[in-house]
Amino acid sequence: MNIFKRTARALAACVVAVAAAQFPAAPSFAAQNWDVIDDQSTIGFAGTHAGRPFTGTFQSWEADISFDPSDLASSRAEVTVDLASAITGDATYDKTLPTTDWFNVSQIAQAKFVTTDISQAADGRSFNAEGLLSIRGVDVPVTLTFNFIDQGQDARLEGTASLKRLDFGIGKGSDADGAWVSLDIPVTVSVMLKRAD
Repeated sequence: MNIFKRTARALAACVVAVAAAQFPAAPSFAAQNWDVIDDQSTIGFAGTHAGRPFTGTFQSWEADISFDPSDLASSRAEVTVDLASAITGDATYDKTLPTTDWFNVSQIAQAKFVTTDISQAADGRSFNAEGLLSIRGVDVPVTLTFNFIDQGQDARLEGTASLKRLDFGIGKGSDADGAWVSLDIPVTVSVMLKRAD
């Protein structure tokens, strides 16, 4: 009986091994991919100049977003922004921003944000996207806190982050002490999404 049992077990092990080779485990599902609805989405920034508030937006940017609140481990985002597309509505600001001491677009025309981790925020409703933001060739860790409103086929993502412009060397040569332009620059993200095919 022992011989028969050992033989049966060996045959069973062989069957399992063959089946595993022919039918590998199904891959884990990735988070939902989303397409940006451009005309309903904005990336904005704000600050003060000589004590007066200003706001601006980037007119040209693109984002690759995969997000599922129930699968944060597979969720990710990569956003690329054309820095030369920044507009504030003030001709002086708009002329200054692309220059060497500020965005330096003649050398590095794009900013890029790539997430390294997305997690539930402490309030249990919003999320924190940790990532690296690259501007002027400088990579700085940044946290974007956002809300995600799933509307079925569409979704709305609303987020905020706070940047210190000197971390990227922005305006360091002409206004390092923040006498003219605020050192802290809040960024707002409002993105309308649709489920990708």
